[in-house]
Amino acid sequence: MEIRLGKYRQSFSTVRMKSIGRWIFLGITVGLVSGLGAILFNFLLQSGNRFFMTDLVAFAIPEAYRAVRLLGFPLAQWLMIFIPALGGLISGFLVYRFAPEAEGHGTDAMIDSFHRKGGAVRPRVPLIKTIASAVTIGSGGSAGKEGPIAQIGSGFASVLATVLKMDEPSRRLMLLAGAAGGIGAIFKAPLGAALFATEVLYRQPEFEFEGIIPCILSSIVAFTVYTLYTGYGTIFSIPNLAPVTAPAELLLYGIFGILCAAVGYVYIRFFYGMRDFFADRLRVSRIYRPAVGGLALGILAFFLPEVLGGGYDWIQSAIDGKMAMRLMVILVFAKIASTSLTIGSGGSGGVFAPSLFIGAMLGGFYGLLCTSIFPQLSLHPSAFVLVGMGGFFAGVAKVPIASLIMVAEMTGGYSLIVPLMIVSTISYLLLGDVSIYEKQVSARIDSPAHLGDFAVDILEHVTVKDAIPTDREVETIPESCSFDTLLQRVVESTQSNFPVVNADGRLTGILSISDVRRVMLNKDLHNLVVAKDVATGTVLTVTPVDDLKTALRKMTKAEVRELPVVDPEDPERLISMISRKDIIRLYYEQIEKMKTGSTASPAGPT
Repeated sequence: MEIRLGKYRQSFSTVRMKSIGRWIFLGITVGLVSGLGAILFNFLLQSGNRFFMTDLVAFAIPEAYRAVRLLGFPLAQWLMIFIPALGGLISGFLVYRFAPEAEGHGTDAMIDSFHRKGGAVRPRVPLIKTIASAVTIGSGGSAGKEGPIAQIGSGFASVLATVLKMDEPSRRLMLLAGAAGGIGAIFKAPLGAALFATEVLYRQPEFEFEGIIPCILSSIVAFTVYTLYTGYGTIFSIPNLAPVTAPAELLLYGIFGILCAAVGYVYIRFFYGMRDFFADRLRVSRIYRPAVGGLALGILAFFLPEVLGGGYDWIQSAIDGKMAMRLMVILVFAKIASTSLTIGSGGSGGVFAPSLFIGAMLGGFYGLLCTSIFPQLSLHPSAFVLVGMGGFFAGVAKVPIASLIMVAEMTGGYSLIVPLMIVSTISYLLLGDVSIYEKQVSARIDSPAHLGDFAVDILEHVTVKDAIPTDREVETIPESCSFDTLLQRVVESTQSNFPVVNADGRLTGILSISDVRRVMLNKDLHNLVVAKDVATGTVLTVTPVDDLKTALRKMTKAEVRELPVVDPEDPERLISMISRKDIIRLYYEQIEKMKTGSTASPAGPT
């Protein structure tokens, strides 16, 4: 016996080590490609920005005319009205002609692929997303790099999983690992990106915990590859900030969390309102909608050029205290409008950078306001800028954990973890189910990807007794019942299967409507046969203590919709009948109880 156990343990250990080695190899591979993809995407972004913002302007306005002003404004400023529209036109053509999935913010597409498409992504999507996003953002579109790089990394990983003929659960994990690798690299936030990819799938505080390790592996490798090319260091530089511990300061951060939730609600509603306007009310071809959105953005940027692009330079200015309070509060709502115009019209880009911008400006405004009202407190407006970045995105994206980690990694502001936690939590809770990512589901139990897992788990832990209604009356057929009487009883009954019993009331067979139909067509047999002749003698039964998985498996095997329920001590004593409808009803009741956190026992006979 000990020898057999030893062989079993050795075999199990070998299988487990092969699985671990496989995922390490896949994680490293996805990370390498995601890191290289981030380098390529960043290069294309810089090239696009240089072409649209510098080369195109120089080509359209020769140097001899650059000093010319029209209505008091330089010609270059007038030209900037049309450049985002040109980028939108190119992006719209690429996306809607070759890969419509690449429109909008790519993180939503990744989430949708995980939940509803088995982790599958068409091979052309990452390529089109890369080019379209570089054009959109490079031409001044108010969008970020998170969505595109998430879709680029996840797209490659999905294609690799398909080539390797991996099953759906594994392909979904590969999808997450690719997204984590791309985001971890381009934002230099490996831990935050791994958590983001597994947390952003759900609106409730849940993680896709099976994917955390593959995501961490991929993110670390991608981060290493990317930083070898671009250099180490955080994206934003911040002053030395002391940890916030004073109760009065923490109270101000709590109020700031409420403000973040309020502005976040406006942001999300306006964003999807603008999306619906472009989709339903604007009578323009989908290809041209991003150009219309770009033109509107250009008009807004004519007066507020700060809304163009991701706005990282302006965030840094807010951190450095170089922006006026009035300008920052104006930019909060201007950025909401510009992002909604860019992405809501179908432009290709992410919402992470715009959300950071909105949170930073909101934090900078609030920090200066608090400093002027409470000069006796040693407040630092830069701290509110950083906390605003993380707290605002935590609420609108439903990622309270990943958001604070990512901001800490991007800025090095680990001393602000406590106020970040306060603002993120309050913003997250107050916004409820409202999210910038509409493809999120509430929890794992609501995900089509996990439907089978929960179905099996529920059916294995609920018994037949729980599923049978207490008031059910079962109609039985005596063995000696004539066919004409049998036919009349079948017609008048709502049952589809009828237990056949002997004179002592003990189960001897079962008949279905199909059995009756076979005899019904031959009228010569009507006076010759009785119920016993029509019934099937071999009966599949269940007992009240059997689980519903067993009952459903037997129904499938017998190709019936109902089964007799018998006494476990006396298999010929009929107790009741259970149907597929009973199982489905109880399954959905249990699903609802799990959603609401109810722990009550299933309703059934006692």
